Amino acid sequence: MLPRPRQEPAVPQQRIALKTFSTAEQEAVALDLVRAALARDDQELRDLRAQRGVGADAVDELSRFYEVKSFLGREPDSVSLTPHEYERAATQENFFLVVVSGLEDGESERVTVRITSIRCANCPPTPAER
Repeated sequence: MLPRPRQEPAVPQQRIALKTFSTAEQEAVALDLVRAALARDDQELRDLRAQRGVGADAVDELSRFYEVKSFLGREPDSVSLTPHEYERAATQENFFLVVVSGLEDGESERVTVRITSIRCANCPPTPAER
């Protein structure tokens, strides 16, 4: 015997499948979002990710360097820089740390651009300075 239907409506809920990315796809999506946020195209914001040891993921036509950190979920409380990224940030006036988060949460992606100034007298030396 079938159950009796309830009085209240039972509208189906739309389920959003989580986006799945490989690491390379995640980085590419993040860089595309950065380009959109900065109103830059491929020529104006060059992808440097395949160039190891540069200390940045992209550079624009004004020699401003961008290190992109992307996260599938919420933005973490802190992010880490590699020694090359730290050295670039410490020696380059135009260095931007860009945090892209929410790529897989089903939320709207959020791009946060942070100007990072690590140049200071009491910062620990980079490995190259030791």
